[in-house]
Amino acid sequence: MQLKRLLIVLAIFCGVLVVAIMGMYKSWNAFTSGGIFGMLSSKGIYKMVDGTSETVILDHKAERIVAVGPNAADLAAELAGDSVVASTAAPYQSSNGVKQRVALDVKAIAALKPDIVIVEDDDGTTDLVRPLREAGVKVALLRAPKTVKEVEDQTRSVGQLLGRADKAESLITTMMNYIRDTESLRFARRDDPKKTVAVYNENGLYGAPDTLIQDMLKYVNVDNAATKAGVKWSYMGKKDDLIKVNPDVIIVPADVKAPGFNRDAVLNSYYNDPALKNVKAIKNKKVVIISNESMMAKTYHIGRGIYNMAQFVYER
Repeated sequence: MQLKRLLIVLAIFCGVLVVAIMGMYKSWNAFTSGGIFGMLSSKGIYKMVDGTSETVILDHKAERIVAVGPNAADLAAELAGDSVVASTAAPYQSSNGVKQRVALDVKAIAALKPDIVIVEDDDGTTDLVRPLREAGVKVALLRAPKTVKEVEDQTRSVGQLLGRADKAESLITTMMNYIRDTESLRFARRDDPKKTVAVYNENGLYGAPDTLIQDMLKYVNVDNAATKAGVKWSYMGKKDDLIKVNPDVIIVPADVKAPGFNRDAVLNSYYNDPALKNVKAIKNKKVVIISNESMMAKTYHIGRGIYNMAQFVYER
C-alpha cells in the first residue's frame, strides 16, 4: 500500500516537473524572440521593406536623415524634424524647416554622413539608389502612393524605420480625421445630385487611372472629369478634355505660398478665358484654388485636400 502511494506521489511530482519545464521553455522563447535579449541579438531595431523590396535596417534611431524629392522631404521632416539635415528639394509644407539643400549627387549626399537617405520615386532620383548603396549609404526608396491607403501604409513604414512610430500614427490620425469630416459633409448633402469635378491647372487635367488624385476624388464622392474624358493611365488631360466634360466644379492646385502669388489673378485667368466661357464651372463661378501641399503632396496632407474639395463641392 505504501509503495502504491509512493508511486502515485512520484507520478504527480514528475507531471508537475514536466509542466514547469515546458513553461520555462516557452518563457525563454518569448524572452529571446521579443524581449530585451531578442532586441539585442537581432540585426536591427528599426526597419522597413522599401520600394525595391529591400529590407532596410537601422541599428539605432536615425539622427541624420537626407531626403531626396519634395514628398520625401515633407514626410521625413514631419516625422523627424531637425534630424533631416538636408533635402534636394523644399518640402511641400513650408513650415518644415529643412534649410540645407544638397545636389542630386552621390558624393554630395554621402559627404553628409547620413544614417539614412529617403528617396522618392521620381525621374532622376531612383538612379541614385544603387550607387549610394554601393558607397555604403543606407537608402530607402519610396514608391509614389496611388491611394489614400498606400499613403497611410507608407507613413507608418517610414515612421517605424526612422524610430518615430508614434509620430507616424499621429499624422495618420490627422489625415483620417479630415476624411471623417468629409464623410459628414457628404452625408449632410446625400440627396444632392452628384457633381463632376475637374482637378486642373496650367499643367493639365489630373485624375488619370491609378493616380492619387483619382482616389482622393472617390472620397469626395464626385464624378472625376478625367475619367469621363477618357484620360489614359500616365497621361494628363488637356483643356479640350476639360471643355468636353463640362465640369460643375474646377479645383486648381497652386503654390499659394510662392512669392508674388495672386489668387485673384489666377482665378481671373480662368473666368476670362474665352475658350472656357461655356463651361458650367466658369459660368457659375465654381473655380477654387487649393494649395499644392494639400493636393500634390503624396503625404498625410491629402486628408486636408480631400476635405477642402468637399467643402467647396457641398457648399450651399
